[in-house]
Amino acid sequence: MARIAVAVLVATFALAVSACGGDSGSSSADQTTSAETTTGASGAASGELEGEVGPGFEIEVKQNGEDAESIDAGTYTLKVEDKSDIHNFHLIGPGGVDETVTEVPFKGEKTVTVTLEKGTYTYQCDPHASSGMKGTFEVT
Repeated sequence: MARIAVAVLVATFALAVSACGGDSGSSSADQTTSAETTTGASGAASGELEGEVGPGFEIEVKQNGEDAESIDAGTYTLKVEDKSDIHNFHLIGPGGVDETVTEVPFKGEKTVTVTLEKGTYTYQCDPHASSGMKGTFEVT
């Protein structure tokens, strides 16, 4: 119940801030929001993954500072930094993983918990995936 209350408070604050207006350029008014969701089965986190999208047409997932190419199956905390309001970060893979971590026009950071099963996962910016703004990693 406390998580729901916090989520409602964060959403209310975000709406209030966006209703104040302002220009669309980068400034100290850019939002940083942290939200937690869980995809898949519950369990102790087996590691951390870092996702990044923007500010140009780049998207990536890293583990321990290195490009994630092969990851052990398990539950991970995925922290996504979205540096552009024209991109989103979407993770798709086996076991029903279909997690849109950030959405257009969000700009900031969000954290989710994902349980990754064996298979190939795709991370992409939905508006620009057909232009090649996507990548994959293998879970073993």
